[in-house]
Amino acid sequence: MKIVVVSSPKDQPNEVAEVIKMFDLGLEYFHVRKPKMGRKQLNEFIRQFPERYRERIIIHSYHSLCFSLKLGGIHLSRKHRKRGKFYQFKLFLRRTFGRKIIVTRTFHKLTDLTTDKRRYSYTFLSPVFDSITQSTLSAGFSKRALLIMIPQAKQPVFAMGGVSYDRLSDVANLGFEGAVFLGSIWNAKEKPHEVFQRALLEEVDKFD
Repeated sequence: MKIVVVSSPKDQPNEVAEVIKMFDLGLEYFHVRKPKMGRKQLNEFIRQFPERYRERIIIHSYHSLCFSLKLGGIHLSRKHRKRGKFYQFKLFLRRTFGRKIIVTRTFHKLTDLTTDKRRYSYTFLSPVFDSITQSTLSAGFSKRALLIMIPQAKQPVFAMGGVSYDRLSDVANLGFEGAVFLGSIWNAKEKPHEVFQRALLEEVDKFD
């Protein structure tokens, strides 16, 4: 099972240092979602990461930074997917003739798993469990519906929303190919890299 970590939307003490430690421990991809950061701030944030790790960073905004900083890929939000054909054509050219990049998106409806015709490296489905960070956000799908729809998805699907190490067995049994960690990393009492080392990697080994 693959594990990705999404950045905290808020400022976190030593966030870059913690993510670097997670990379050292084997974190495959780190998604940078900083909705309150402008382009300059985001550029400065990412430049704090050693170049050897930037190809494992997926950016959610200011996609041009993916190419100038040689990042791993981009995440397409609803806003990006609604952009005109010119944007889509540029993205097509970059993926076809330029450096290979990862492209991801988040689904909030099960039917989108089979109806979206775009090509993604992997996708998120949210919310699978009750949210750890938002008390008002509860699981959006029944177990039966997930067991039916996940196998029909056209690309790899990762569980997002309320995912923690003690739910990894549920994630695997539902047919997901990966898990997305957010609140369980940044809201823990332990340091983020300690949670990743002690809980996530040990639990993932049970399903590999």
